[in-house]
Amino acid sequence: MFDINFSIAYWLSTYYHIIGVISMIVDLFSIYLILFKSNKLDNFRYFLLNFQISCVFTDICVTFLFQPVPLYPLLAGYNMGIGVRYGASLHVGIACITFLLCYQIGSMIICFVHKHQTIAGTLKKFNIPKYLLILMFAYFPAYTVSVASIYSRLSVPESLKFEFVATTYPDLLPEFKSLPNFSIYDFSVHFKIFIIYAITGGSIGFIVFSLVLLNIIRMLSQLRLKISKSNYQKHRNAIWSLLAQFATSSTIFLPPIVCSFVILLGFNGSQVIVETFLVLACLHSLINVLVLVVTCPPYRKFVISLVRKS
Repeated sequence: MFDINFSIAYWLSTYYHIIGVISMIVDLFSIYLILFKSNKLDNFRYFLLNFQISCVFTDICVTFLFQPVPLYPLLAGYNMGIGVRYGASLHVGIACITFLLCYQIGSMIICFVHKHQTIAGTLKKFNIPKYLLILMFAYFPAYTVSVASIYSRLSVPESLKFEFVATTYPDLLPEFKSLPNFSIYDFSVHFKIFIIYAITGGSIGFIVFSLVLLNIIRMLSQLRLKISKSNYQKHRNAIWSLLAQFATSSTIFLPPIVCSFVILLGFNGSQVIVETFLVLACLHSLINVLVLVVTCPPYRKFVISLVRKS
């Protein structure tokens, strides 16, 4: 018998609302900074803006529209967000969140690629060939759309979910009937193939990111001798800021990774573990904006000036 708490997680819904409001405030503030306080960042600001907007939509989906509540170690859960009022299931919510997470990390990698090309253009060497750029810009949206699309087909259909529970988890049928809504999945071969596909595609993206980053670090050592100290510092600060933001992105990707291991290994008490990581993941935008302000001099100076005025 699985050790699962089927009582409605009102505490988690309250947390979603609180962290959602805080995240929206800091997200909008970061967009203001990027639009109006980025004079020294030239067109790089628009790549940052793209990433930040993806964070906004992710926060809206997670903390307001769907508010997912897991029922691990089962491949099941329910949602408590406003989307329920309009018939949006948890399955639809997770498909949307999956799309946004993939888009978010892809947009961050594109930021690195853009900065790589800017530095390479200054050095007049190490440019990524045009055909590879086209391949990269085609790969990330294709991967993002394909992962979300494949996932959207994995849920047990709404009309069959009670029948599936009665057949697979007959002892838990009364508990599932007590829930306001739920989505459930069959851990079939297709689901395992999806996990392998998602991990493989994500690994390819990480390899691309690593190669681009290593080449940027190599170019920075040569760039110091060719441009002014202030311009060099601008490029260096942008790279360190991106790296710090990329690192904070791990907070939102930890829950899916933990969930995958929980599913595969079948830990008891895993529901609490997953909920804990879910709570931490919701802090992503707050941490990301703090890192953006601290590591980007124009934003840091503006915030310090606001603090001094107050």
